[in-house]
Amino acid sequence: MVICHLSLVTCVITLSPCGLVTTLTLMPDEINFTIVHQIATLTVNRPEARNALNWAAQEQFAACVTAVARAISESPPSIRIFIITGMGRQAFVAGGDLKELSGHPEPEAGARLNQIMRDALQRLTELPIPTIAAVNGDAFGGGCEILTACDLRIAASHARFSFAQVKNALTTGWGGTARLVRLLGQSRALELLLTGRLLTAVEAQQIGLVHRVVDTKEDWHTAVTTWARELCQLPGPTLAALKQLTYAAAYLPLAETNRLETELFVHLWSHPDHLEAMNAFVEKRTPVFGAYTG
Repeated sequence: MVICHLSLVTCVITLSPCGLVTTLTLMPDEINFTIVHQIATLTVNRPEARNALNWAAQEQFAACVTAVARAISESPPSIRIFIITGMGRQAFVAGGDLKELSGHPEPEAGARLNQIMRDALQRLTELPIPTIAAVNGDAFGGGCEILTACDLRIAASHARFSFAQVKNALTTGWGGTARLVRLLGQSRALELLLTGRLLTAVEAQQIGLVHRVVDTKEDWHTAVTTWARELCQLPGPTLAALKQLTYAAAYLPLAETNRLETELFVHLWSHPDHLEAMNAFVEKRTPVFGAYTG
């Protein structure tokens, strides 16, 4: 069991004896959270507000990310893949809930909004497991910031994207600018941030904001689940090492990146998963990798 206390929210993760199905108790239920076969799914559950995050939803979102980090640190870990999505077909996340936030013009409210989600998304980027943004509908403002914090991004074909903060006379506030520049480059990021223009899912894929686009509603859940299960079959320590190396390469000098690569490569060479891969090759069978152990 993992218990996470964050501000007004208490999260209790209870594992079944076989570790396959997990429930998360949240009060209130602005966020749904499940773990099935080591795949965790966080669903923003505010479809009536286009899944915009009010204060309670922000606290719960942050608490879930913290709880996932703790579950990963267990031995054996109960989570190997983390999916973030929204409820329904209309919206992924529409940023902060302007109806609630408009009643708080004081600077302290802005600082609170900034800190909760900025810190949560920073923790999300640091998780040593693959994270997937399953963009089921429109991602506006902070919703786009959330998806940039995920390693992999898959979108329904009807989804639209906009870094709309400029239209509310704001910058990004959840770390989105730095991540967007690293994802797409300074020139492309400037164009999206300064104009706040609307992108289709196909356009988002063409510029590299999303990796995959699913054409039909019927294929959506299958496509997301299949991708997550494929990743689950791969060796966890290697996935963690590749994440560490890839993100480090964005800011480390080439020589330091190469040193890190050597360190990780040598460490993995004698790891049971690599030995299993070599044995499976010799025996002409599919390798069966162990659970992630760090």
